[in-house]
Amino acid sequence: DKAMEDADECVRLQPSWAKGYLRRGSVYFRMGQLEQAELVLKEGLDLDPGNDALKKELEAVMNAIAERMARQRESLEAKERAIEAFNEQNYRGAVDLLKKAIKLDPDNHIFYSNRAAAYMAMEKFDKALKDANECVRLQPTWAKGYSRQAAAFLSLGELPQARESCMKGLDLEPDNTQVKEELRRVEIAESLALKDSATEAFKAQDYEKAVEDLTAAIALDPTNQVFYSNRSVAFTAMQMYEKALEDADECIRLQPTWAKGYSRRAAAKFHLGDLQSAKLAYSKAWDLEPNNAKTKADLEHVLSEIAGMKVVLPDRA
Repeated sequence: DKAMEDADECVRLQPSWAKGYLRRGSVYFRMGQLEQAELVLKEGLDLDPGNDALKKELEAVMNAIAERMARQRESLEAKERAIEAFNEQNYRGAVDLLKKAIKLDPDNHIFYSNRAAAYMAMEKFDKALKDANECVRLQPTWAKGYSRQAAAFLSLGELPQARESCMKGLDLEPDNTQVKEELRRVEIAESLALKDSATEAFKAQDYEKAVEDLTAAIALDPTNQVFYSNRSVAFTAMQMYEKALEDADECIRLQPTWAKGYSRRAAAKFHLGDLQSAKLAYSKAWDLEPNNAKTKADLEHVLSEIAGMKVVLPDRA
């Protein structure tokens, strides 16, 4: 930096002195900014076409550019072969080829992105995250890098970090399909974590907390019938039978072949005093799961209440 400052000042003081351009071009060369070095050295040669030092330095720069281009071509060939290996599910081979590509061109963010994908397929999530982070560092305005980052965080169970990476990607490209899909996976994982939290709250008889967690889970994934089923149970425990019935019905709508939804509906109807509807719902649940002993016992209880005497049903084969 100091050398560049002096070279710039030299050119400013004497813009027609070719040697100043030699100094500036040499600094760019040492900094690896080859194209900039080429431009500056050519400016110097325009001023002094016969300057041997400028010619020699420019030749060295052009050789370096040619070597870099050759390395880049080789690295891109390795990347293409890595893609073929990945598609053949040869993830180890893909990683090895991408290592070669990165060695040849360590500034190409796509190589790190692709290797992160290969590490994910190998379930080496720490390594995938490391590559995703490097991809983002090299190209912080590329949304796909954040989707790689989010995928690794998600697999490591780091849900807040996964969500943050998704949001950064969507800030850059709001319509990016890959980032949107990754965010959806994060939301599903978050909803399942909330379901687990609700289960623990229910066991502790903290039914309000269970309802709160399940409501948050439903907001994240309104298509999961289990959330409605579990919230129906919590509402039943709170003696909020109408709400329990609403959730049971939504559970059935989402998954009409799942016996538990009908059991939830039956329980709500029973507590609301509608024994006939409870009987029908338990009967449907038993039809779907004929070996479920609890459903059979619940149906027998409802039938006994209707008949005013104990009813015992035969087991189903």
